[in-house]
Amino acid sequence: MSLGSAPTQPGARFDGVELAELATALGREYAVERELGRGGMGVVLLARDLRLERPVAIKVQPRERAADAAHRQRFLREARTAARLSHPNIVPILHADEAGAFAYFTMPYVDGETLAERVQSRGRPSAREVVRLLREVAWALAYAHARGVVHRDVKPENILVERTTGRVLVSDFGIAFEAHTSRLTGDDHMVGTAMFMSPEQILGREVDGRSDLYSLGVVGYWLLAGQHPFEGAATPTMLVKHATEPAPPLRTLAPEVSAGLAAAIDRCLAKEPDERWSTGEALAEALVAVEGELAGVPAHIGGDRLLDEREVSAVLQRAAQLQADAARRVEERSRTAPSPGPTSTSGLRVSEVRAAAAEAGIAPEFVAMAAAELPAGSPLAIPVVSAAAEARWSVRLFGTDVRQIVASRVFRAPAKAVIDALVHVWQASPYNLRLLDAVGPHPLDGGAVIFRVPKFTHGVDGTGPVGFLYYMYVLSIRQLRLTMQHRGRDAIECTATAELHEAIAFGRKLYYPWVGGLTAVTGAAVGAAMFPLVLPIFAALATLGVVATTYGGLHKLNHVAYAYYRRMAQENLETLLADVDANLRTQAVFGSLPAPRSALPRGEG
Repeated sequence: MSLGSAPTQPGARFDGVELAELATALGREYAVERELGRGGMGVVLLARDLRLERPVAIKVQPRERAADAAHRQRFLREARTAARLSHPNIVPILHADEAGAFAYFTMPYVDGETLAERVQSRGRPSAREVVRLLREVAWALAYAHARGVVHRDVKPENILVERTTGRVLVSDFGIAFEAHTSRLTGDDHMVGTAMFMSPEQILGREVDGRSDLYSLGVVGYWLLAGQHPFEGAATPTMLVKHATEPAPPLRTLAPEVSAGLAAAIDRCLAKEPDERWSTGEALAEALVAVEGELAGVPAHIGGDRLLDEREVSAVLQRAAQLQADAARRVEERSRTAPSPGPTSTSGLRVSEVRAAAAEAGIAPEFVAMAAAELPAGSPLAIPVVSAAAEARWSVRLFGTDVRQIVASRVFRAPAKAVIDALVHVWQASPYNLRLLDAVGPHPLDGGAVIFRVPKFTHGVDGTGPVGFLYYMYVLSIRQLRLTMQHRGRDAIECTATAELHEAIAFGRKLYYPWVGGLTAVTGAAVGAAMFPLVLPIFAALATLGVVATTYGGLHKLNHVAYAYYRRMAQENLETLLADVDANLRTQAVFGSLPAPRSALPRGEG
């Protein structure tokens, strides 16, 4: 979703005729493209600024409301009030005006989603993420309050999260007012959203910035506990409870929340404004302290384990390699940062390695991916070789420097439905993938999910020796990386990536003639006679050519065979994503996920 999106409300009717009239009225300055969302105070449209050639969001007051002079004046006054706010965490107002029968104002188009949409699509965020979200909103509110502007409708639908940066922006100061200004109407004491309103709003008293902090406390409570303080009550009862009853302490519903964070939220929800945080700055500073309290919590699934000297060097080199591969895949020009040498210390934590890599220009997510490939408690398993050296070996062994198999597909469905279908299909037969690790932020924000490919066992999945697991096994693919990207509203592109580094490393080990020749001859003889019946490693050694590149005619055979297996693995990855698409269509038709096919017996893989 984009800037200004909000649940549809009947007070913001905006039909096709009005849209056509508005497009005509704004035709000299803006080209209206489509509706983004709507709320009680207006409709938000995506348009293009014709003079500056940039996308903008236009909030328009529907004609029946704009016809009332008081409503029209208030709409424009509040837009101009918000336009005076200039803060990195507040959506700025670019222009406010009237066009024919309409009043409108324009804002930058933000490629992002509301906090409500974010939770709906990917579930509740972690405590650390909640702290960051609330802190940025608190700073934005502190800035507005210092200028005498109270928002009065702080809620998840009015908190935006920018997709590419994760920046939090407070939007829709549509019912904000200046504390020193008299109100235009006598019926506006009950403005806001019932489940987020402060006691003083409900009782019609004067409000100040502490009212917004109460509402922000309700947002934090909802994020951490998964429900509102007075969940389930009818609206009139909820209003009474907000006005008169203490909210249940957060830790009674979410005991896993840290004491410091729970205390910060509970203080926001005090009935008397004097008992709350005095300012947004005070709340933000308290949240900074809470962030330090949570600093010991691992940032990534898999933990912040201790790496020895050799593992530190391997992780840094592998991370640089992953970054170079990613840059190559998207055809961007990139420098491969030199890998720092081995550390002289006895051990470093992954977080420390990540910080050192950042200084060398290596993105932290690639460090995390590389560290995730280190099996805990077992010998070093990831290849330690520079990207250039690996490319040369890939060409020598297989006739190409392609070291990844990548398949992508765009799913026309909400993010949550796509994620549910992916998990359902990938973990069922015949794929039987298992979640291994999550790297970086949420996959929709640039992170990745690592799945483990189980061991191939002949005939177990009912597909015979040739199938998804077979081709993964032949190419020594033990993990798949899943990444996701928004491609518009309810359109998610998923990319499955398989690394071929282990096959290259294996080929290098068995490259010497006395080993390669013996293995190639043995493999060719056994594989030719018993290809469908034996473990595929014999046929793989005979045809893949990871060992016999010094033997004349077999040299070319290696390249041909490798190209064949790589093509078949590519087709299987594409089928893996196509099955997810089929699953989504089934769900759309029948309203539920299909029953999963039988998976591998417990303990396999």
